[in-house]
Amino acid sequence: MVIRGVPEKLAKDGWWLDDAPPRRIGPAIAIFALVGCADLLSWDIGAGLGFVVLMLLIAGAAQVMLGRAVTLRRAALAWAVLFVALIPAVDLVQPLSVGFAVLGLLSFAALSTVQEWDGARLMAVALRLPGVGLLQGYRDLRAAHVAPPSAGQIWELVRDWLMPLVMGAVFLTLLAVANPVLDAWLAEVELFSGQVDFDGTRMLFWLLAALMIWPLLRLTDMAAGLTWPLRGVALPRTGLVNARSVMRALLVFNLIFAMQSLLDLRYLWAGAALPDGMTYAAYAHRGAYPLLVAALMAGGLAMLAQPFLAGRKHLRILLYIWVAQTILLVISSILRLDLYIAAYGLTRLRFAAMIWMVLVALGLVLMIGQMIWRQSVGWFMARAAMLGLLTLYGIALVNVDGVVARHNLATGKIDRAYLCRLSEGAAPALRSHGVNCWNVPTISTPRDWREWGFRNARLRHSE
Repeated sequence: MVIRGVPEKLAKDGWWLDDAPPRRIGPAIAIFALVGCADLLSWDIGAGLGFVVLMLLIAGAAQVMLGRAVTLRRAALAWAVLFVALIPAVDLVQPLSVGFAVLGLLSFAALSTVQEWDGARLMAVALRLPGVGLLQGYRDLRAAHVAPPSAGQIWELVRDWLMPLVMGAVFLTLLAVANPVLDAWLAEVELFSGQVDFDGTRMLFWLLAALMIWPLLRLTDMAAGLTWPLRGVALPRTGLVNARSVMRALLVFNLIFAMQSLLDLRYLWAGAALPDGMTYAAYAHRGAYPLLVAALMAGGLAMLAQPFLAGRKHLRILLYIWVAQTILLVISSILRLDLYIAAYGLTRLRFAAMIWMVLVALGLVLMIGQMIWRQSVGWFMARAAMLGLLTLYGIALVNVDGVVARHNLATGKIDRAYLCRLSEGAAPALRSHGVNCWNVPTISTPRDWREWGFRNARLRHSE
């Protein structure tokens, strides 16, 4: 069977059948070079521009290994997607920006592998890459163990590389002796300083780096496994989930949500007096997060109910009402959180919760549109995922600690103990308002270009 977009030999002798050892030395040399770059750019230094450079080097090596298998147009698109994904890491290397960088690298590999311009197929290939990559690495190791290189091959490799490497080291030493600038550069590199610590943690780092990089160097051989035809996934329809149970559930859920909505309309929107001993801040705090969880569960159950809507107008109306009530529930949660922030100030968690609540509300509005336009659940999931990714991408570019500090200082909600525990992003706001405490956040200065970050540079220039 020949798979579209995969060479006939790969479709016949694909990754699940071909046990021959890797035919090219290129990937083996590249993996050693890239692991070395990962060590120089990432190990035992602050995360910064070095991480971005490493991602670009890995993508460049993958592009070289693919050769002419990728058209110029598709390669340009792959690089454009990777550059956009790396922008948050250029600003600040943090878990969120690292996640976008990894996603960008997986998307780069998918765009370089898939021949069709199909968003669902590209997403499937990106998600399959880690698993298929581990399998490819295991196959390559097993093949190398079964058929080790012959003595002649080893001697040929030594003969080709011994003289260039030895003489290159000699020339580098001589130039370092003659050039103090080069000598200073080499002294800053740990491998030339005589202080390399070959401990177990560092070796584990090398191993993990190799495991993550190797699949990107073997995309051509993994093409058959990555582009295997997609199969549709049917929603489960067990005996507990049927048209009658869905109708009864929607009736019960609508009644429960209506009770909560009436209470919110009375106390939050109309401003009625609360029971004795309860403040608006306490009322808001107790309800914001549980209601958000309830809204998420409601959205999931609404998707499970959709397969039973065909030909049942009354079920569709009940579902519309329930989703609309869920949107009102989320809006009430946003108001509750806003009241709590007004009373006690802004924190990182409250900032994240506010963004998340707005995102859930927009997702529910999108769900109503999906039902009105009679689109599939997959249509909704794809657009909801894109909405979530765009939101996270925007947050990755925001100095959250700076926003928290500026808001609390401007509104007079000064919790010195909390503000002084914030990161360096809050330092300019604290200094401008004259906040003194024993642990004022300090803005770090990068030791070299590998630790440089755009946000840190802005903060240093703001002082």
